[in-house]
Amino acid sequence: MKKYLIYLLMTTIGLASCKKIIQIDTNNAAPQLVIEGKISNRLIEQQILISKTVGYDEKGIYPKVSGATVKVSDNNGNTYVFTEKAPGIYVNRMRGVAGITYKMDVTAEGKNYQASSKMPNLVKLDSIGVITNNFFGNERKTAAAFLVDPVNETNFYHFNLYVNGFFSDRIYVNNDRLTNGNNLRIQLFYEANDDDDEGLKSGDNISVEMEGIDANIFNYWYALSEQSGGGPNQGTTPANPTSNISNGALGYFSAHTFQRLSTTVK
Repeated sequence: MKKYLIYLLMTTIGLASCKKIIQIDTNNAAPQLVIEGKISNRLIEQQILISKTVGYDEKGIYPKVSGATVKVSDNNGNTYVFTEKAPGIYVNRMRGVAGITYKMDVTAEGKNYQASSKMPNLVKLDSIGVITNNFFGNERKTAAAFLVDPVNETNFYHFNLYVNGFFSDRIYVNNDRLTNGNNLRIQLFYEANDDDDEGLKSGDNISVEMEGIDANIFNYWYALSEQSGGGPNQGTTPANPTSNISNGALGYFSAHTFQRLSTTVK
């Protein structure tokens, strides 16, 4: 019995000492160019932002890329030259037109990047409101966008939600694959950044922006929503979403319609 106890003690000590330290290789990848380009149907300073990624263990501001040549052309033969207003911010005051295809051409640090996007027809954002849902006996107020989806075309939508002036970083996208031609009530679920989150509260001011986007941009936002855990599958393995920009650049170039409505939660 004594020998058995000694053997058991030695085995336990041996197992306890068999700890292996695993070191994860987090070597930083080479910086990649990131382009975020938007052309909307408003007469404003349209912006194309150019920056670079940073390493995994680097925190802070993404470096801006200056000195790029940026222009946008359309299928009507018009060319718009974008000038650098601030480091990495290129602008041109113009208005996009529904049904027109826009092509972006960027030359930065000796490489050329191109992308195209067709602005869809405008679908009117009829109204926004607040819906009260019941989850396991608890009521929760949710913002909602109301619109009528056109019957004879395929439509894709991207929404931005602001609550009391603060941007909700949740990604909201929708298509009409199962709802073509229907009256749509699209709920935009909101989560406050605190432990006592109860969703929207009476007195909150909410603003909803609706963008009518093309299929490529829908795929981009949908992939991001899946990775963030806000999509139907509640998160996927992190990866760069498919960009519509050539030559390995990250980001997107989107020609879209834009509408914004605001209301107060009662």
